[in-house]
Amino acid sequence: MPTEIADQNFENLPPEEEKISQKMTKKPIFIFAGIFGGLLVILLAITILFSLKQNQPTPTTQATPTPTPTLPPQEEITSPSPYATDSAVLKMEEEIKNLDQELTSADLKESGLNPPVLEMKIKFEK
Repeated sequence: MPTEIADQNFENLPPEEEKISQKMTKKPIFIFAGIFGGLLVILLAITILFSLKQNQPTPTTQATPTPTPTLPPQEEITSPSPYATDSAVLKMEEEIKNLDQELTSADLKESGLNPPVLEMKIKFEK
């Protein structure tokens, strides 16, 4: 039951297989040429658009005098928020101020936790 191994001599291909192999080798060249051509067209279009945009004249603006106000603007004095005088809000503000003072006066370094100094001069006698 020997298995047949196909002839792998590619130099002597029959005419039909040769046509197929030629089509297969030419197809990637056309794909590459199409992609390259498309990129070239896009690049050319972008270049033309930029050149047209730069050649357009910029619109000139005429300086118009700024109007001067006749009367100074009047400020509206509004009543403060109802929470500005609320006892609970005032109490919270006082507690926040106290907490802020405690935080600023806190010793964050805690120098009592530093390790002892171990640099000592040791001399040995003979």
